[in-house]
Amino acid sequence: MVLDAGIGPGTSSRLIIESCKPDLLVGFDASSKQLKTARGNLGSVEPTKLQLVRGSFEFLPFRDHVFDAIITCFALRDSLDIPKAIGEYHRICAQSGAFADVDLGKPDNVLKRGGSMFYIRYVMPLIAKLAIIGRIKGNPWRMIAPTYKPLPTNNSLLAQIRSKFLSVESKEFLMGGIIVVTGRGALS
Repeated sequence: MVLDAGIGPGTSSRLIIESCKPDLLVGFDASSKQLKTARGNLGSVEPTKLQLVRGSFEFLPFRDHVFDAIITCFALRDSLDIPKAIGEYHRICAQSGAFADVDLGKPDNVLKRGGSMFYIRYVMPLIAKLAIIGRIKGNPWRMIAPTYKPLPTNNSLLAQIRSKFLSVESKEFLMGGIIVVTGRGALS
């Protein structure tokens, strides 16, 4: 079983289903609108292989150690309490399971962090607005900057994940503005 935590429109779920072929993929999100969109985008997936669940990252409605893999893509930062969400991911991850987080990074270096914040606050919404003119009302990318501000720095995030998972590795891209963290095995 695989959990796509913060399924959004189902983009990462489609990749997971095509590449990993899990027995069951559970798409989880706090937004019923996102779950409805994901359902539409994943309509060709066999119903017995996909389950969608609405809830909070801090109070995951799943049994202990039930998932073989947990993946969160650009969603952990939306948690109201990141350490608690990481604790919940640890709780529901199988002892030999895997955890992966792909998200915006908050570089530890003050200059890089300032550059990332400037890009997220001003450049990214402008590029997105130009790309979506006439297709979407408003600019949903403007909502990213407020979620970025309370994010822990990359090293702090790594420390939090290392306190719960074994074999934690990370890779930074765009001067630390994007971070990918993987962990194998939940600590007891």
